[in-house]
Amino acid sequence: MSKKTLPDELQGLIRATPGLARLARAARAQGAAPAQDPLECLPPALRDRVRLVEDERRWLALVETSATAQLLRFHLPRLQRALPPGNGLKIVVTGKREVGGAAPPGKAPASGPTLDAQSASHLRQAADYIEDPDLAAALRRLAGRADRG
Repeated sequence: MSKKTLPDELQGLIRATPGLARLARAARAQGAAPAQDPLECLPPALRDRVRLVEDERRWLALVETSATAQLLRFHLPRLQRALPPGNGLKIVVTGKREVGGAAPPGKAPASGPTLDAQSASHLRQAADYIEDPDLAAALRRLAGRADRG
C-alpha cells in the first residue's frame, strides 16, 4: 500500500515552489488537451472499424456491422467527450459493401440481371406503344438485358 501522506507532500512541494505552482495553475486552467483524432480514445481493434463523419447537426459514427455498433455503444461516452462539444453522435450501420470486388473463386463475375427473350420482346412491344419517349427508351434499355446465351 502507498503512504497516504505522499500526495499531500507532493501538493505541498508544488505549492512551495513558485515555478511549479504557476505551471500547475496553468495546467488546471487549460484542462486536458483534446486529442487530435477523436478515434484515438477507442481501443485499436475498434478504431479500425469506425469512421467519423461530421454532419450539419451531429457526428455520424459509420460502422459495418451491428456487432461493431454494439461494441461502440460501450465506448460511446468516451468518444463523445473526445468530440467537440455541442454536437450529438449517432451510430449508423452501413453494412459491408465491396465496390468492384472480385468474384469468388470458380464463379464468373455477374454482369447484372438478364431477361429471357420472350420478356424482352414484350418490353419492346410495350415501348412501341408508349407516348413518353423517356419511358420508351428506358423499356428498350431494359429489353436489351435479354439473355443472349
